[in-house]
Amino acid sequence: MARIAVSTLRDVKVIGLLSFGHLLSHFYFMLLPPIMPLVRAEFSASYLEVGLLMTAYALAGALAQTPTGFLVDRIGGRPVLVWGLLIEGLSISGIGFTSDFWQVFVLYAIGGAANAVFHPADYAIMSASVGRERLGRAYSVHLFSGNLGFALAPPVMSFLAVQWNWRIGFVVVGAVAALLALYMWTQGMLLDDGAADRAARAWKKQQDKDGSGRGDVLSGLRLLFSFPILMCLGFFMMMTLGFTGVRSYFVATLDMMFHTPNIVANAALSGFLTFSAIGILAGGVLADRIGPRVSTAVVTLVVAGASIALVGAVPLSSALLMVVMSVSGFLQGLLMPTRDLLIRSVTPDGSMGKVMGFLSTGMMVSAAVVPAVFGWLLDVGRPGWVFWLSAFFVSGALLTFTTARARSGALGKEA
Repeated sequence: MARIAVSTLRDVKVIGLLSFGHLLSHFYFMLLPPIMPLVRAEFSASYLEVGLLMTAYALAGALAQTPTGFLVDRIGGRPVLVWGLLIEGLSISGIGFTSDFWQVFVLYAIGGAANAVFHPADYAIMSASVGRERLGRAYSVHLFSGNLGFALAPPVMSFLAVQWNWRIGFVVVGAVAALLALYMWTQGMLLDDGAADRAARAWKKQQDKDGSGRGDVLSGLRLLFSFPILMCLGFFMMMTLGFTGVRSYFVATLDMMFHTPNIVANAALSGFLTFSAIGILAGGVLADRIGPRVSTAVVTLVVAGASIALVGAVPLSSALLMVVMSVSGFLQGLLMPTRDLLIRSVTPDGSMGKVMGFLSTGMMVSAAVVPAVFGWLLDVGRPGWVFWLSAFFVSGALLTFTTARARSGALGKEA
């Protein structure tokens, strides 16, 4: 009994520490929007120029995801996570001391690249350290913390800007990451996924064989382009395409189609986001009880996709609109821990870093594509397609989920 209690406490510490870092990761994605007018006025920049800061942040992160994943599996999750946190924290704080716009651009891009460490490192450490009977809940808390980071950024940055100014806001929030990095450095026994020892043995074996380390990279690439992992990539991309479109253009699209009042559309969007977070927590319990079952994906994806299509098909009353969007958000969140368990089931031990880096690259590329494509649809007077395409991608993700689930046993045997 005492051993179980110690194990549970250790898991809670690991999950809590990684989840706080993940909260900061998502928080930093939302640093600029709440104070965009202030930054724009400070540097006499256009909205396009300020928007390019966020583009640089996202693209730098996308490019760094997969290489970071390989690095995690090579040297371990903790050192990569610590250095990523430290570099991102210092770059964010450094923006508070800039004098020219190009300096902000460079530091923001560095911060975006450093932000790439979280998914590969976090999932590698959690998958190796947390008891399998608690992995679903671990993933759900981790996912929930990211959503919480999105939600906290606007009020925190607005408060800091009003209380002092936007520059001090950047310095303060960047310093939090730097301090967390220093603390994580001291937690070697806690945040250890064993990847360093495994990789070192594999590297030595390969060098003894042919004097190079290319075999380790080639075997990793074969894993990433194996059928189950590609299906997981398809799932990540289709879910991102579907739900990013809804989050980004929901209010504007309803205004164009049905002249829905702004306050009603925003209330429905808030319901979607809030119940998505609640669904994530409920999904963690469900995933631990029944595992990554296809039935979970069928119920959640089909109903969520149909809900989105309904919103774009007919004008709904204010109350019904909020109910439909809240249901869609809850079901989307409910599936997320199951998604992560599926990825764990198709990923060999010691490869979670590179796999999550690869999948996160697809997710971020998809997130970068959606604003341009869906924005164009609104510009050419086709707002309905925002909902139809979103529903198609969400429902279509079911095919990639079921196919990856069916092949999960084969990859484990190959590994």
